[in-house]
Amino acid sequence: MKTKHSQNHPTPDTESKPETKKEAAPSANPSPSPATTDPAAEIASLKDQLLRAKADFENTRKRLVREKEESLRYANQALLSDLLPLLDHLELGLQAASTAPDAASVVTGVKLIQTQFERFLSEHGVTPIEAMGKPFDPNLHEALGQEPAPGKPEGTVLHQRRRGYKIGDRLLRPASVVTVAPAQPAS
Repeated sequence: MKTKHSQNHPTPDTESKPETKKEAAPSANPSPSPATTDPAAEIASLKDQLLRAKADFENTRKRLVREKEESLRYANQALLSDLLPLLDHLELGLQAASTAPDAASVVTGVKLIQTQFERFLSEHGVTPIEAMGKPFDPNLHEALGQEPAPGKPEGTVLHQRRRGYKIGDRLLRPASVVTVAPAQPAS
C-alpha cells in the first residue's frame, strides 16, 4: 500500500496518476480499503453506523422501560402470595363461627389469625410503633385529640386509637393517638 507520504522520491507524474485511479476505485470497488476511501463514502459509512447505534440505543431504552414497568407490576407478587394463607384461615374462621356454639371459640380463632398476621408483617420487616405512655412524636404519631389526665405529663400518649407501623426505618403508617392535655389552671 503506497501513499503519498510513503514513497521515497515522489514525482509529479507518479503522484497524480494513482490519485486519479483512487478516485475511480471507490465506485468500482464496493468495499474499498481505508487508504483508498474517499471522504464522501467514509461520511456515508459513519452516518450509517451512527443511525444503527442510535436505533440500538432506542431499542434498548424501550426494552428497559418495558422491563421496568413489568417489574413494578409484579413486584408485590411474593408479598401477596404470602397473604393468601391468611385469607384462607380467615375464611375458615368465618365458616367455623357460623356453626360455633359459643363466642369464646370464635374469639380464639380470630386471635390465632391475628397472631399469624402479626408474624407475617414481622417476617416482611414491618414493626408496630409502641405509643402508649410515650411522649407524643409528630414523626410517628397522629394526634386525634387531647384529654385531661391529672398526674400524667402533658403530651404523653394516653390512648391509641389505631396502631402505627414502620417498615425498616421508614414510617408506614402513623399511630393515631390521644394525648394528655395541658393542665388547666385552677379558677
